[in-house]
Amino acid sequence: MYEKLVLFLPWAILLGVFQVNFQKFLPFQRIFKGAYFFDYFTVTDVFVSFLLAFVVVGIATKKIGFTERKLPLELLIAIGLLLLAGVLELVFQATYEPILTTPSEYFRGLFLYPMLVTVLLIRTLNESMVERLLKSYVGMVMTFGLLALLQFVSGIFPGAMRDFTGRLTWPYIDFLTLKSGSANWAAFFVMPTVILSFAKLVQMYEAKMPKKKKDVFFWISALVVSSMVLALTQSYGGFVAVGFVSLFYCLRALPWKKFLVIFVACFLVGAVGLGVVMQTKKFQILTGQQEFRFDTSATSRVDIYKMNLAIISSNPLLGVGLNQYQSYFASHQEKVLGHKLNESHVPPHAHNFFMSFWTNLGIFGVLAMFVLVCGIFWRFKFSSHSPAVFVLLAIMIHGLIDSYYWQQEIAYAFWIMVGLCYLFEIKVIQKEEKKTEHHHEKKLAM
Repeated sequence: MYEKLVLFLPWAILLGVFQVNFQKFLPFQRIFKGAYFFDYFTVTDVFVSFLLAFVVVGIATKKIGFTERKLPLELLIAIGLLLLAGVLELVFQATYEPILTTPSEYFRGLFLYPMLVTVLLIRTLNESMVERLLKSYVGMVMTFGLLALLQFVSGIFPGAMRDFTGRLTWPYIDFLTLKSGSANWAAFFVMPTVILSFAKLVQMYEAKMPKKKKDVFFWISALVVSSMVLALTQSYGGFVAVGFVSLFYCLRALPWKKFLVIFVACFLVGAVGLGVVMQTKKFQILTGQQEFRFDTSATSRVDIYKMNLAIISSNPLLGVGLNQYQSYFASHQEKVLGHKLNESHVPPHAHNFFMSFWTNLGIFGVLAMFVLVCGIFWRFKFSSHSPAVFVLLAIMIHGLIDSYYWQQEIAYAFWIMVGLCYLFEIKVIQKEEKKTEHHHEKKLAM
């Protein structure tokens, strides 16, 4: 029963995505709402609460047991620092109007529950469950992608299918007006699957063993669907991150000659892709070929980063608090920037991974992420056996110009990737132990 619940976790995350964005079509949604506008207890929260309660009862009755596996030091330090940062925010953070969320609900949904799930996965899953969880997660994202692509070409579902530049945004829409939200959230959601499926196909290409046709079909389908969604979001940060990391993975996983073949193929695909990108409305606005009444994303980021530095300088310990970046920005923009930001909306986050943590959770929050990410990179040294490490690298590259985290499903994606980094290592170690045992048995037989 526990294994079935774990495998359903990715699908509970997907249900939460649709529940939040399409709540006006669902009955009884008022009971999920809190005191403030963005307070929302999702299906994902309900499921994780049940999963945690189930595990507690299972351990108490000795029906579920933890493995002997220890939690890695950098993970423990990161969780400890994030808990410290959260407590400090809940007790001492200042308040800026309008208040968008209850801080405790925000911290629970975006930090506490995802961290607990990751700890649970690391301490309970065996080798076979790691592969099944990976397929369940990728299958969920592929389903998300198929629905988004269907909406993009047909518009049969409620909500805007694309924004004014033609970027794929669905299902990220304003749940009141059904107008498009940011296409970057969809890009964040599918990016890990692009890299994971690509890495699995590279592993199958290089492995000297028979390949199951259904597995090959599954991973090719996942790569095609997630890549199409990413392409239609026109996320330049996502393009750069996926392109660089995919080549880097091939460099680590393949012999030099095979790598050169893939490099040439990727170069040709990239050249064709660049030609297509140059014809898009987004690119023409960004390069000034089309007039637009708001600043381009490149221009506005200068003001956003100026605000980030002002926040960090004036509030280094606590930042501005949990989900208060947008309210602080709106009330301080003229004082800090000398003018109002020339964008259609005040940005909800800092458009940089580490700056987002510093502005929301203060110095201990950004230290937690720095310790965790650098610790994982140091521990695994980008071994091709652990493709989730390469996903984390892509998140960091994309995170130079955007904030990969601040939706619940994206937060879960981040922490599941963290868990998979360690679980892939365990899987490899177990395989090596089995090989050693088999070799030892053969020696004894001789």
